[in-house]
Amino acid sequence: MKTYFSMNGFYNPFLFVLNRGRIRKKNLNNYMKKILKLFTVADIVLIVILLIIAGFFLCKMKSDLTGKKVEIHYHNKLVGTYSLHEDQIIKVDEGIVVEIAHQKVRIKENTCPHQDCVKQGWSDSLPIICVPNELSVVIKGEKEDMLITR
Repeated sequence: MKTYFSMNGFYNPFLFVLNRGRIRKKNLNNYMKKILKLFTVADIVLIVILLIIAGFFLCKMKSDLTGKKVEIHYHNKLVGTYSLHEDQIIKVDEGIVVEIAHQKVRIKENTCPHQDCVKQGWSDSLPIICVPNELSVVIKGEKEDMLITR
């Protein structure tokens, strides 16, 4: 009978590889018992608490994505507010195109000389700003974040 545990009782992955990954059904219970002996009740409670916290944050992040809007400003004037969930192409001015797709936004075409805003690519949280054309694409959530500037 081959065992995948070394003399001190810990799992040895090299023995598993040497046996080409075959586990016999009658030995499976022994392996599970030895692995469960490594965990105490406190370990299991800690794992459950961490899973609950991770699930809470996952649900919170998912709810934050539901109400995101894209605001496009051109020459300090609001061009429009668009939903981040609707795929669309917005023509701001001649040669300036903003694209919204897959809950992300990017400046697809622009007439500025260095094209830094186009090279920035897709964004789902950070603003995209083009200084030469005075264009800004800002993503806002449901809750208005307070921003203090001087």
